[in-house]
Amino acid sequence: MTQHSDPFQHFENLESPATQDFAAKAHNETQARFMENDTSRTLSDGILAQMQDTRQIPFCQEHRARMYHFHQDAEYPKGVYRVCTAATYRSGYPEWEILFSVADFDEILGDDVYLGGISHLVEKPNLALLTLSRAGGDAAYTLEMDLAAGTLVNGGFHFPAGKNHISWRDENSVWVCPAWDDRQLTQAGYPREVWLVERGQSFEESTPVFQIDRDGMMVNAWRYLDPQGSPIDLIEASQGFYTKTYWQVSAQGEAKPLNFPEDCDVVGYLSGHLMLTLRKDWLRANQSYPSGSLLAVKLHKGELGAAQLLFAPNETQALESVETTKRFVVASTLENVQGRLKAWRFADGAWQEIELPRLPMGTLEMTDQPWGGDVVYLAASDFTTPLTLYALDLNVMELTVMRRQPQQFAAAGIQVQQFWTSSADGTQIPYYHVSKNVSDGLSSQTPTLVYVYGGFGVPELPHYLGSIGKYWLEQGHAFVLANVRGGGEFGPHWHQAAQGLHKHKSTDDLLAIVDDLSRRGLSSPPHIALQGGSNGGLVVASAFVRQPQSFGAMVCEMPLTDMLRYPLLSAGSSWTDEYGNTQKYDICRGYWQQHSPYHNLSDGRHYPPALITTSLSDDRVHPAHALKFYAKLRQKSPQSWLYCPDNGGHTGNSTQQDSADELACILAFLNCFLVKKAV
Repeated sequence: MTQHSDPFQHFENLESPATQDFAAKAHNETQARFMENDTSRTLSDGILAQMQDTRQIPFCQEHRARMYHFHQDAEYPKGVYRVCTAATYRSGYPEWEILFSVADFDEILGDDVYLGGISHLVEKPNLALLTLSRAGGDAAYTLEMDLAAGTLVNGGFHFPAGKNHISWRDENSVWVCPAWDDRQLTQAGYPREVWLVERGQSFEESTPVFQIDRDGMMVNAWRYLDPQGSPIDLIEASQGFYTKTYWQVSAQGEAKPLNFPEDCDVVGYLSGHLMLTLRKDWLRANQSYPSGSLLAVKLHKGELGAAQLLFAPNETQALESVETTKRFVVASTLENVQGRLKAWRFADGAWQEIELPRLPMGTLEMTDQPWGGDVVYLAASDFTTPLTLYALDLNVMELTVMRRQPQQFAAAGIQVQQFWTSSADGTQIPYYHVSKNVSDGLSSQTPTLVYVYGGFGVPELPHYLGSIGKYWLEQGHAFVLANVRGGGEFGPHWHQAAQGLHKHKSTDDLLAIVDDLSRRGLSSPPHIALQGGSNGGLVVASAFVRQPQSFGAMVCEMPLTDMLRYPLLSAGSSWTDEYGNTQKYDICRGYWQQHSPYHNLSDGRHYPPALITTSLSDDRVHPAHALKFYAKLRQKSPQSWLYCPDNGGHTGNSTQQDSADELACILAFLNCFLVKKAV
């Protein structure tokens, strides 16, 4: 394929008035087409009412028997941080006290900020580090607040906006990985330095501890508090998304490397053991530990000791997440894309698996683990069952219901089925199909929304469908969740099968699922829409470009589309482990010339209607990916639309009204170009 000049490369300059004007004009056109009518406003109002339903479960952080919660409503669109006692929370009638309003920080900082996160000092939880993101993006300010006094700490730990990593070491010191100055950054735009900042010191007076080269990806530093022993301080130095080294920092500030494989992750520390997850097999001391497993490795004075295998997945299993309590290690696992839980306790010189009480089926997520105890909060749900919040007390092995979320849609008659189909290379790919019983023989005309992610080892799990249930399934339409390779549904091998020069297999799998829907008579190409965001946006755009005749519409959110220049845009160079480096290796460039969605849009082909979304404040996936793809597609297909607000960043960190409007626009687009075909 011959490489030609890029007529839309100027969209990579977001400061350009021409870029901003183009985005604003296209966004306004989309708003006028889909949102400026009574039906769409009513739809948005209904979605917003669901979001602001006071019966929703307030998921909290618990510290010292007090429940902390971030809450948004019509009065506080940017949200408030509030607290109640654990006793009133458990009673079902929490007595909330507002600690601060996020909107107040706009004036303090002279910027449009949104709450990105709160880190309590667990030994003294009234002290908290607030992360306040600029326009909802990844770049954020850090401020230290005394929540009891309701004021910022005078002379406290306050840092400028950047993609910083800042974490507590103790009451009087923090680990700072700064990213507010270009000299502090890697090529990916992330921190490359680690500093120890003591209370009362300016940043210039603090202690530099560690640094990586600019061509690395990022560094991070934090402290593990071991309830059964002494705390340890660690540094994670990432050369790529999946290649990293770990260092332990001594009390004297000396960083000493830990001899772990470069493709592992440290996920916890308890009873003097570091918990590791492996992406590949690890041969150590004539013992082989399989990929996807969980290990406990003894750490003593910076030296690694014996390792014990806690969990090794079979072909249908995967390790999803790990949490440590005061005495237990708890792992969330998957079995054929269904949630499970395992736990171990260190006793008699070894880790011993503990039998847990019977847990609900579906998706299980560990939402909180109060410091200093053995209670784990679990959220359980599936496609049609609302979230239930449980407290699992590991000391007495008792599971207690804390909250049940109300039904948001009528689930009667809705069936959930898991199907498998063969991809292009013969691999069996699972997917979930959710819809009402079809008895009128018109199932091949059922409007069907197929959602996919398929990247970075992230699994897509059954989850309560809420607004999609109310405004899509209740109308008799269908929802499909695609579990394609590249995700983490079956562990590292499932991810690695569609990594690098095999990334097209995610698209192969998605196309196989779409074809299978038609083969089973569940839908047909004019009535099938694809939806995916970020990496999922790349997957749906690839399928859209490769096989446009197989779909009736596409919703492509925050996508990567220019896979030749992606390492040069925003955080793109940090993803070369996932996609291959097109700026360094000819084989990668040649591969993506054949598969990059932006470069493979062709004249003379009929493309179905497409809605492409981004945000001008997205500082993770550069908005140029969406802008360039939209501009080129619009020249070939007039039914192409761009949704591009100024704020929200990559993760939609904005107001609930903004989120409701965007979902309403997506549903209005689907109703216009997909549903009407079934009428």
